[in-house]
Amino acid sequence: MKNNNIFLRRITRYTQGWLLTDPVLFTKKDAAYPEDPEDIILNMNRMMVQNEFYKNPGLTIGRLCRETHTNRSYLSRSIHRMYGTNFCEWVNIFRIDAAKRLIEKESDNKIDLEDLSIVCGFNSVRSFCRVFKASESCTPRQYFKKKRRV
Repeated sequence: MKNNNIFLRRITRYTQGWLLTDPVLFTKKDAAYPEDPEDIILNMNRMMVQNEFYKNPGLTIGRLCRETHTNRSYLSRSIHRMYGTNFCEWVNIFRIDAAKRLIEKESDNKIDLEDLSIVCGFNSVRSFCRVFKASESCTPRQYFKKKRRV
């Protein structure tokens, strides 16, 4: 009977609402929890550029976390909070940026999309063109011709 009274008191406290607004509940208890998602993203952006992880066509969030000793959940949550997107789209940002730089450096009058897509880390030309068009509102060839005219 005594256990039932303790249980009823706990339920009463929960239902009265004081526990839901108690600021102690919202403090971070784990020292490993990152203070700010911006810190994780800044570090990961720097590592992606320096180590060129995005050039690996088989890159997954698990592999990246193992390479950089980062927690998968923290990274995924931070990407979503900072960019409002998922991991794959975040990596494609780096890949498209690299493709644009390579297109701008191209000195010939034509461009090989297959080589460009492989160098930037895409598995196929088709996926490269699809992602590029979604990002830049034009195909890689149209972007190349536009940069030639300028």
